[in-house]
Amino acid sequence: MNHHTVKPLARTVMLLASLCCSAVDPIRADDAKPTADAARPLPDPSLLLIRDDVVRDELKLTTSQRERVDALLKAHNRLLLAIRDVGPNGADETAQPAIAEIRADLKEIFTNEQKFRLQGLILQAQGYDALLRKDIVAKLKITPEQQTKLTAIAAETRDQVQALNQDRAAHSPEELKQELAQIQADRLKKIVAELDDQQELTYGRLLGKEFDFAKVKPSPGMAPEFASIDAWINSEPVTIESLRGKVVVVHFFAFGCINCIHNYPWYKEWHDAYQGKDVALIGIHTPETKTEEDNSLLEASLEKNGLKFPVAVDKEKTMWKAWYNNMWPSVYIIDKQGRLRFWWYGELDWEGAGNQKVARQQIDQLLAEEYGEKGK
Repeated sequence: MNHHTVKPLARTVMLLASLCCSAVDPIRADDAKPTADAARPLPDPSLLLIRDDVVRDELKLTTSQRERVDALLKAHNRLLLAIRDVGPNGADETAQPAIAEIRADLKEIFTNEQKFRLQGLILQAQGYDALLRKDIVAKLKITPEQQTKLTAIAAETRDQVQALNQDRAAHSPEELKQELAQIQADRLKKIVAELDDQQELTYGRLLGKEFDFAKVKPSPGMAPEFASIDAWINSEPVTIESLRGKVVVVHFFAFGCINCIHNYPWYKEWHDAYQGKDVALIGIHTPETKTEEDNSLLEASLEKNGLKFPVAVDKEKTMWKAWYNNMWPSVYIIDKQGRLRFWWYGELDWEGAGNQKVARQQIDQLLAEEYGEKGK
């Protein structure tokens, strides 16, 4: 069987994890396009922001507004999962009408005051790249010469972050954090040197009160419910809804896939380590070959490898399609509210990457979060 060996990529969906990650305000999308000098289009984190309760509290959304936002996100959940790796600005043309609909509906839900505060939060989330947005350039009266210099500063920063990322194995997490902080501080000094006092004052007013994004729990969408399952092995039928209150690790695999087999030790480790705790490990077996469609062979493989967690047989690829999955293996980590929070593609320990340790930390992080009515 010829499975692709792909180095895994951590998909943490964090808003401020990179100095180069930027955003566009969905309420004023037409005005928020980057200038011609911008190095690349600005991604949009707005739908990640408005899903989070901390952000909703900051915007002072009413119960009715929260319900309307939840209904809107639920109606477009499949789309939001489909574009999780590229964001709305990176989605193809077929997704753009639905994205435009979401933006228009959001505009109707929020008050003018809430829209302004959301714009400030988005500016804070996107960082210094916001200075190259068309609307910000106009409001701050940034000159063409300033735009050229700011673009050069942004490019230099991206190169520094990329170089640090490529050498991340040589640094501890704390060292990486310090290095990124220093790169950010250096960029700020250069930017301040380019802006005049009035521009700094105007930008500060647009940003508004500083917001602690460390409290934000961003998520692109809710985990799809199990559907069209051919059989459940090692368990009675399970539903995502029944697992609310638990951290759920869903992994797609095929028993003949060597890359999948290389992930088995970590699944077994997690299954044993979290016994008696609010963690559930669920395998989704989506066959790639005719041989893998034989449930008896699947059961024999699970027993041989000591895999005792529930496994859903996805012969029709219904779950594969619902998750917009495209690779064996893939791992998804879902929080207690049923929201997708982290995901990984490929072998976790590919070339000694050690990403199984990071995934374990993410499970522990979600396990420590409280579970209640808010955010459901």
